[in-house]
Amino acid sequence: MFPSDFVRVSVLSVLGLTLASIPMAAQQATSIVPQVVTIGRGEVELKPDRVRLEFSVETRAATAAAAAAENGRRQRAVLDTIQRIGLAPEQIQSASLQVTPEMTYPGQGQPPKVTGYFARNSVRVEVLKLEQAGVLIDAALAKGATGIAGLQFYSSKAAEARRDALAKAVVAAKLDAEAMARAAGYQLGLLLEISGAAPSDFPVMMSVDAVRSTRLAMAAPTPVVPGELKVTETVTVRWTVVEKK
Repeated sequence: MFPSDFVRVSVLSVLGLTLASIPMAAQQATSIVPQVVTIGRGEVELKPDRVRLEFSVETRAATAAAAAAENGRRQRAVLDTIQRIGLAPEQIQSASLQVTPEMTYPGQGQPPKVTGYFARNSVRVEVLKLEQAGVLIDAALAKGATGIAGLQFYSSKAAEARRDALAKAVVAAKLDAEAMARAAGYQLGLLLEISGAAPSDFPVMMSVDAVRSTRLAMAAPTPVVPGELKVTETVTVRWTVVEKK
């Protein structure tokens, strides 16, 4: 081995010992890219343009057949009225149907007795014109409906509102990220990731209790006030941060 070769080997050995003596965490720290992660929230308000509700008919009779027959007659009158007002058959759907015995319990070891039968039939309707809702409620009650429930306002423009809310959420996340990076002496670098929640399969809705007396003699249709809907979305965004230029 020539002297120059010996010097070269010695230098490499020293460098190897030096690198080996540096803790692994310190070596990894030199390769970490600073990042900032923020969560943004966006909200959009929109007015409902549609409503769903359920009409139910309840009847009682001495036999199950009689209770069901009377119930069917009244429900048919309700459905005919709803369709005459302007609802298409595809806007009407059966929600539930039940016929059950009504019992009394004498006590003192005596068996329970059937005193009659109760029938209940509910239909769900989708109203595409909000101005029809009050008229439908009054007409259905006048023709034999005994209950109204499940009043839900929603919007046919929910998908557009969701995208607007997502855009607002991204803007909010970026503003927060810029503020955090600036406070730390950095500025935003590359955008690495944006993630949001999966879209819902259901329209945006607002439920309201439908409370109304069964008194039918009214000078005006039942007032139905839809209010406003709120669509809220959140996103998580990740950037690299770099030193200010």
